[in-house]
Amino acid sequence: MTVIGDTGALIALYDKDDDYHHAVLSVIEKTSAIIIPDVILAEIDYLLCKFLGVKAEMDFLEELIKGTYTLYRLDNQDFTRCQELLLQYKDLDLGLADTSVMATAERLNIYNILTIDERDFRAVHLKKPLVLLPADVH
Repeated sequence: MTVIGDTGALIALYDKDDDYHHAVLSVIEKTSAIIIPDVILAEIDYLLCKFLGVKAEMDFLEELIKGTYTLYRLDNQDFTRCQELLLQYKDLDLGLADTSVMATAERLNIYNILTIDERDFRAVHLKKPLVLLPADVH
């Protein structure tokens, strides 16, 4: 299974004390690929360093270097889709990070989203329904 990774789930992965850590880890153990939109790298790095310290930041970078994560580079078409989603769902205050995950899902036709942010991702309707993992694990 291939998933698109969202910031919150990746932070939970590196935080063994996070309530979602084990559930996220369980999903990741079943994935063949974790795709991360490149625009959320700075957000992930900042939050890892701020809340978990330099070791977590270095662990994440090591996984990037090893190829654990596949980066997806957004292009103008993706940024246009992010704009559309931000405008359409302006009351949700989604931001570029969330909409980049959504735009990536649509572009790659991969609707399995590794996220702990059910509020925002359940509210948005894309070309196909999103499967939110770990919440939707059956």
